[in-house]
Amino acid sequence: MKRPGALRRSRLAARWRQAGTTSRRLLIVGAVLTAGFGMVAVLAPVLAPYGQAAHDAPQLARPSLSHWFGTTNLRFDVLSRVIFGARLAFEVVLASTVFALVIGVPLGLVSGYTGRRLDRVLLLVMDALYAFPSLLLAIVAAFALQRWVGPGVPAAALSISVIYVPQYFRVVRNHALAVREEAFVDAARAMGAPKRVIIVRYVAANVLQSVPVIFTVNAADAVLTLAALGFLGYGVPLRTAEWGFDIGNAISDVGTGAWWTSLFPGLAIVALVTGTSLVGEGVNDILNPRLRAAGLGWDPTLPLVDPDAAPAPEATEDGSPAPEGAERELPRSIRVVPHDTFPPGKTAESAGSAARNGSALLVDDVSVTYRSARGPVRAVAGVSLAVDAGESVGLVGESGCGKSTLGRAILGVLPAVAERTGRVLLDGVDLTADADAWRRARGDRLSLVFQDPATRLNPLQRVESHFVELIRAHRPRTPKAEAARMAREALAAVGVPPARAGQYPHEFSGGMRQRIMIALAVVLEPRVLVADEPTTSLDVLVEAQILDLLTDLRRRLGLAMVLITHNLGIVAETCDRVAVMYAGRVVEEGPVASVFAAPRHPYTQALLGAVITLETQAPAAVPGSPPDLAGPLPGCPFAPRCPLAMAVCHDVPPVLTPVGSGQRSACHLYPGADPSHPSAAWEPAGRRLYLSEPPLAGSLR
Repeated sequence: MKRPGALRRSRLAARWRQAGTTSRRLLIVGAVLTAGFGMVAVLAPVLAPYGQAAHDAPQLARPSLSHWFGTTNLRFDVLSRVIFGARLAFEVVLASTVFALVIGVPLGLVSGYTGRRLDRVLLLVMDALYAFPSLLLAIVAAFALQRWVGPGVPAAALSISVIYVPQYFRVVRNHALAVREEAFVDAARAMGAPKRVIIVRYVAANVLQSVPVIFTVNAADAVLTLAALGFLGYGVPLRTAEWGFDIGNAISDVGTGAWWTSLFPGLAIVALVTGTSLVGEGVNDILNPRLRAAGLGWDPTLPLVDPDAAPAPEATEDGSPAPEGAERELPRSIRVVPHDTFPPGKTAESAGSAARNGSALLVDDVSVTYRSARGPVRAVAGVSLAVDAGESVGLVGESGCGKSTLGRAILGVLPAVAERTGRVLLDGVDLTADADAWRRARGDRLSLVFQDPATRLNPLQRVESHFVELIRAHRPRTPKAEAARMAREALAAVGVPPARAGQYPHEFSGGMRQRIMIALAVVLEPRVLVADEPTTSLDVLVEAQILDLLTDLRRRLGLAMVLITHNLGIVAETCDRVAVMYAGRVVEEGPVASVFAAPRHPYTQALLGAVITLETQAPAAVPGSPPDLAGPLPGCPFAPRCPLAMAVCHDVPPVLTPVGSGQRSACHLYPGADPSHPSAAWEPAGRRLYLSEPPLAGSLR
């Protein structure tokens, strides 16, 4: 077992490797610049050719071998003043940021965790300080402190720290407000832990991760603030080397042609601020996982290559060389779902007309690949799906099979690290061909019900405001009063009292928030609704109400619904057709009654065999684990977990083929999955993998 220190080092090393190349380079450049100034500050008495207060040099002497940066009108050596100015900058910046850290962080923790009157008082004081212009506040503080403490480093540091205390307080307080509601904090309270222990060991540990980033950013700003105070004469005493004071004193020299007295102190300020800013940005990129993920999307060292792609064959099946100039056949694995993936009776050529004549949604050969540090991850591989108006199609499968990714691909809301291919047609219109049309369709004709409404509803916005904002975004000419009326009607339609429209999301229960999310999704009467786990974490009574609500809305509004869920019982209760996904591919598809009564694919049989009913005597589970989508998947991805796998299953990916009335399965056990293979002539009638008896769809209701 690794020691805690070694574990932390390994985590930092992993984060460093995951950070983008640009982020690493910027951090290195910033660290070199900052470290260089730090060495100059430490070795100032050794490096400076003259003392910082020595004024016996020639007046306004040009740069020369005796005075490399020239001299000032007060007979100071500019190089020596720049070197000693680095020491003063580090002393004041470190002291001011530490003062702000020591004062702001504890106040933010106590205020955020305790709340009530103390929180209101501290928040009022900090907001008052934050309302002042930062430089004006520093000048007032410096003027007062110089009278009480006297001019010097402590007065300058304290005057600058006054600016940053409210920043630390606000950031830490906001994080503490969120962390104190977490389940692990409630568990600590239930165990009787004292308040100080909860604040230090539970809240602070989860809040202080953002402090290093603020520290480095404030350090860069403190350099500029110190220079501004010195420029205005509120910094340190005259004979102490300070870059801002030297620039202010050199203004009169510019007219005489003495450019060197202001140039070199100015360059020092720019270089140190640049270095500390780059360090702050680099630290933020490494510590923030979202920025690391976003960086992967633009890292040119992570090429997007089809993980299933294989070199083109150099010879024919009989071993003879391929004819020169002949077109090489693409590997089957990148033609996962060809034309026969459309529902029975539909072909690729008739896909457009089929969509116009009834299919509200048509997903045509959609693939989604994520860039990652381990290589391309193909989460969805060539999925095609058609959903008619008023029809409900359930997407089922294990976690990580690509259901939610497919739902987001339909909406066009994939993250930056994802690359999508294929088409999404809404009422026959290809949304993928026009990004602006796709954006306008979202929330209007194409809606999404999120998995967790508590994280999707703005906690600072009233429920009615969510509706008004959505309605007026798609219907700009709608008066605000009319939008509010539509919001109340939509809430009433889903069982939420319209009188509660003026309340905030946290004032509702989980089931009521889910109803609000559904009302938001259907307020503009969309054509297609994608529901991603709409009943997660709800009790069975509320779950039944939500499902009845979705079914009623689908029938009344003629919605085409795609229901993403793990619960096969929900699919049996609410869906017309079901598509079973595994490793990003649809392995079986058909009417719910047919698929659940006679599942043909071994994976579908395994899923149904794992369902617990009143007749279950011993729980069953699908053996093995899903494949790693970061690598190539030759053949059938379920083959390593399938006891009936044949040699062809490990080499050739099967395609969806008709196996019954409106039912299709992608399995080599059935003719047509691979017509070129001899096993296609074999009909394993009635052979089952996990189920002794065909399950009835009604038993899952």
